[in-house]
Amino acid sequence: MKKGLLYAAVALAAIVIVAGFNMQLGSAPEINVPESLAGSTLYVCPAANSTWNSIAISLRPFTRYIVGAFFFVVVLLLFGWGWQLYQNLLTDKFKRESFKNIWGFTKYTFWAGILMWLLLATPNSFRSVERTDVGGEWVLCESTSKGAQPVPADVVHAR
Repeated sequence: MKKGLLYAAVALAAIVIVAGFNMQLGSAPEINVPESLAGSTLYVCPAANSTWNSIAISLRPFTRYIVGAFFFVVVLLLFGWGWQLYQNLLTDKFKRESFKNIWGFTKYTFWAGILMWLLLATPNSFRSVERTDVGGEWVLCESTSKGAQPVPADVVHAR
């Protein structure tokens, strides 16, 4: 195994462990919630408007068509693999060169799927919320997040 790949695997494992056990490098100030709101409070933070968010929001009306086109390509890919396997079965001989085109198509489809997923589903798209008491862009966050505000749960709604 190459050193770069080994370092990447170790870093990924460390990130997963740290995130999975909710470990932090520093401490965050604690927010005091009044007793009357305890149990019915959500924490929201102002959404940082980034390029990825604006791309995902502008592609949102076309998401169904993009995903449909991607799965159409996947079905064609499956038919291609099946056809090549059938041709090899008929000749009763494995010809490696007959899989060259379909394997290239598979690699392009995989990376197109990853790119499509990154463009359509940014982290803020899963946690964006609306507040009925104030306008603006808001996301759900932890009580220890920077800029977190305790808000009654009945004024927070999913988009």
